[in-house]
Amino acid sequence: MVGQHILNTVDVYDDGFLLVEHKNYYVECGNKPLKLGRAEFLIVSLLVQKVERFVSAEAIWNHLWEGGKPLNFESLKVMICRLRRKFAPFGVRIEPMTNFGYKLVPPKENKTSKFR
Repeated sequence: MVGQHILNTVDVYDDGFLLVEHKNYYVECGNKPLKLGRAEFLIVSLLVQKVERFVSAEAIWNHLWEGGKPLNFESLKVMICRLRRKFAPFGVRIEPMTNFGYKLVPPKENKTSKFR
């Protein structure tokens, strides 16, 4: 069950600008809720656990599908592209590392990540 991934994480990521409530499937940026699909939320949930560190594409894909589907780079790129568009107005970036994966980079003025 996908919920297992969420339950094993810290409940909330909050850097004062980006808020991710893992158990509630809730994300907000700058006090504005973001509407994310299931896969988009799971990607964000994983990336905030390793803010500013790269997460492999394979790890992201396995988090989404629990190893039940072979890695599809094109599908993952489409999901990341959608997330980038949703986060762009807030200055949150998702950066790629060629042939490896992605990392989430919060706006420069919000470097104090906190988990609760």
